[in-house]
This record gives sequence, C-alpha cells and structure tokens, in this order.
Amino acid sequence: MVPRGIAVFLAVVLVVVRTMVCSEQIACTADYSPVCGRNDRTYDNECLARSAGVGVAHKGKCKCACPENMHPVCGSNGVTYDNACLAKCDLVGFRPGSCGTG
Repeated sequence: MVPRGIAVFLAVVLVVVRTMVCSEQIACTADYSPVCGRNDRTYDNECLARSAGVGVAHKGKCKCACPENMHPVCGSNGVTYDNACLAKCDLVGFRPGSCGTG
C-alpha cells in the first residue's frame, strides 16, 4: 500500500505533466487534406486534429447523419445547403434561405 502523502504527490505530478503536454504549441500547415476525428468532426488535416487533442478516425470528411428535409440555408462559404444539419457537417456558419436570395 502506498502512503497517502506519496499518492498525493504522484497525483500532483501527473496533473502538472499533463498540463505541460496539453499546453505545448503545435505548428500545423494550412494543407487541405481532410480527416474525420474520433469526435465526428472534420478537420482540414491530421495535424489540426491532433493539435486539438483528437485522434483520427479515418481520412476524408466525416459522414453526417442528417435528415433529408428541405429547409435551405446559405453557408458562410457561399454554398446553399439543403438544411442546417448539412451546413454544420461542413463546419460553416449559415443563415436561413438559399445563397443569392434576399
């Protein structure tokens, strides 16, 4: 059995080490090679996913399970999406209505 004082000390050391590792700055390129993170979010590249502390599930964009309803929204990227869920899958902001309409 480990004495209580040593256990507390080891717990503090573990927290400090984790904090140091997590606060490390990672420089990623702007290369676009999308990957799907284990959190079901699409990242522009593997480095950006890993720098967010997320493992990579697979290469390519994440597949989204969205309803097939038609409630068009205009994405901040200028693309009209069939519904808000699909815009969220591409991680873009959106407004109601098709792009190019009032």
